[in-house]
Amino acid sequence: MVVHDMCGKRVALLGESPMHGFGRTLELKVEITRRLVNECGYNAFFIESGAYDFLNIQKALDSRQPVTEPMIAAAIGGLWANQEVAPLIPFLLEKAQRGTLKLGGLDDQLGRGTYAQQQMPSDLAALLAGDDRAQCLAILQKHMLWQYTNEAPYGPKDKALILGCLDKIERSLSSAGNDGHEYERAMVENLKRCFARDFNENLRPPADLETQSFNDRDRSMSMNFAWLMSRLPARSKVIVWTATVHGAKSLSGVPGREKYVPLGSYIWREFKDESFVLGISALSGTYAMGRQPPRALSAAPDNSLEGLAFAEDQSDAHYFNPKQIRELGLRPARPLGPDFKAANWSDVLDGLVVVREEHPPHASGH
Repeated sequence: MVVHDMCGKRVALLGESPMHGFGRTLELKVEITRRLVNECGYNAFFIESGAYDFLNIQKALDSRQPVTEPMIAAAIGGLWANQEVAPLIPFLLEKAQRGTLKLGGLDDQLGRGTYAQQQMPSDLAALLAGDDRAQCLAILQKHMLWQYTNEAPYGPKDKALILGCLDKIERSLSSAGNDGHEYERAMVENLKRCFARDFNENLRPPADLETQSFNDRDRSMSMNFAWLMSRLPARSKVIVWTATVHGAKSLSGVPGREKYVPLGSYIWREFKDESFVLGISALSGTYAMGRQPPRALSAAPDNSLEGLAFAEDQSDAHYFNPKQIRELGLRPARPLGPDFKAANWSDVLDGLVVVREEHPPHASGH
């Protein structure tokens, strides 16, 4: 029923808890992704990972250069480097190489072990000449490889040097004309938005800073979403793989999140009922963030969506469709994290899968 409800949509947002520590959830997302592509004609897959590696992958595909599974795995990043997501990597690679699935990263953040960290500084500095090239290569590499010390930590002066180099690269790209550098332009724009959020602590109180940082990051993701969409054929169908807190239609009715403006709200504004936000939660079990020890999920209240899910259902997972979520009204639920919050969840998402028992992801060799 989940795939059935998403099949005719233009944008399918596949959510998960923002701790990214739920293995059964990831298995479901991989299966749903496969089916949306194979059965429903979805032709693009955008993920809440750094834009840079995916831009480099698309550049390689355009020029018929080799793209490998390790490149896809690095682009997806460490959050999803586990056995549950591993089967997705050859699937995405094969479809991308065939030209039937466009891949894209939505985030402007920088990940370890990526093209962005290791090779992008050289590629961007190569667009400059003379002393500028050498100086900016050193400045960018220092940051990407985090060559700071306790005596000389990353600070506002470093940020200013980096932004100065990005301005020079941008000017170089402008003087070179519009041909052949669309991916480098996009990388520079993402880097500028990423660094703009650093060292703003003195501008507002801590609570406001957290909200503003979230909103700035999600606005940046919405800009990447729009950029990627503009390069797809008309009436394309897109999967967005993200945390539910970013995929949400609105968070204004969720306690503690009232001022958050998520990526999903921008998508909802444009696509309305042609989009579908899926949340995934759990009745019981354990979860683990990264390499931390597993933690037990608290017991679900009887009146929560999770508590109601298996009242008459003996299966391993229960699906609430849009009509059911709307009719259940104000209820406690935890699609946005391990803690229960009371909200009208139909304002946040369109469908909710509740897993009977969760488990942490299994570490991967990737």
